[in-house]
Amino acid sequence: MSETAPFFIVGTERSGSNLLRAILDAHPAIAIPHPPHLLKELGPLEPRYGDLRDDRNFERLVGDAVRLVELHFSPWDVALDRREVFAKAPARGVYGAQAAIYDRYREAKGKSRWGCKSTFAIHYVDRIRAVHPGAKFIHLVRDGRDVAVSARASVFNHFHPYYVARLWSRQQRLAMDCASRLSPDAMLTVRYEDLLDDPEAATRAVCRFLGEDYFDSMLRYFEAPETRRLAGLSRSWENVARPVIKSNRGKYKTALSKEEIAVFEREAFRELEAFGYPLENPKPELEAAGSRPRLRYWLEEKALAAQSAVGSLFSDRNSLAFLRKRLFVLKLKLSLPR
Repeated sequence: MSETAPFFIVGTERSGSNLLRAILDAHPAIAIPHPPHLLKELGPLEPRYGDLRDDRNFERLVGDAVRLVELHFSPWDVALDRREVFAKAPARGVYGAQAAIYDRYREAKGKSRWGCKSTFAIHYVDRIRAVHPGAKFIHLVRDGRDVAVSARASVFNHFHPYYVARLWSRQQRLAMDCASRLSPDAMLTVRYEDLLDDPEAATRAVCRFLGEDYFDSMLRYFEAPETRRLAGLSRSWENVARPVIKSNRGKYKTALSKEEIAVFEREAFRELEAFGYPLENPKPELEAAGSRPRLRYWLEEKALAAQSAVGSLFSDRNSLAFLRKRLFVLKLKLSLPR
C-alpha cells in the first residue's frame, strides 16, 4: 500500500483538535493516532544529540523518540522496532524519526496516509516541509477565550487566561504567517465553531483539501473502540466519546470573570478580531492598556497547575503514565550535553 503525503492539525491545544482527529481517523484511508508530541518534546533538544550524521547520535535520538511513544499516556497498540525506525527515517532529525514512527503506525493500521494531531507542529512547519514538501496543514482555530476555559480542566496546558492568551495569540500569528507564505492547497484554516455548526460541511471541506473522499461514517467517530478508550483515560478527552456538541462555545461569558476576559483580550485582541471573534471590551481601551504581566498571574497559574495535578491523580486513569513521561523528558534535559 503506497503512502500519500502526510498532514498536520496545527494551532493551539484545547481548540477541538481531538474531535477533528477522531473524525479523520474514522476515514478508511487515514491513520491519525493520539500524538506523543515528539517535535514538541525533542525538537528543542535536537542540537544536543550532536552531529546526527554519526550513527550513534542518531540511534540515541531514535531510541529516545521510540521510548516517548512507549511512555505515551494514550498507549499505541503498534510495536516499534528501533532499528526499523533508524533505517526508514527519511531524514536525520527529530522529524525524520517521527515520520518513520508514524509511517509504521500507518502500515499497522492498513491505511494509505498518516496525519499528526500535535498542534505544536505549527512551530515546525518549515522543518516538516523540508522533508515532505507536499505536507498539508489544517489550522484549527477556536475562540481563544473558550480555549482558556477548556485549559482549566486540562493537565497539559497553561491555566491562567494571561498565559493562555499569550500562547494562543502567538500560535495564531504563526498560523497567519504560514497561510501568507503557503499556497491554498497546502494550508486550510477551519474554525472550530463552524465545525460545530455544520459538522458534515466542515468535514467535507477538510476532505476536499486533503484530496480524500468524504464518508458519512466519519461523523460516527464516537462509536470507535479507540475513541471510547481515549475518552476514558482523562477528563481532558471525555467529549470525544460523544457526538458533536453544538453548544460547546461561548462558555467564557459565564466561566471567566470580566477581569479575566479583559486580561485575555488585552493580550490577543488583534488575533481574536482577525478570526472573527467579537471583543467584549472596547478596542481603544485594550490598545491603551497594553500587556500587563503581574506576579499575581504567575502565582495563580502555579496554584491552578497544582490543583489540576492533584485532581488528575484521582480522576484520570493515565495520570501516572503522564508523570512517567514528564520524568523521562526531564531526565533527557538533564543528561544530554549542552
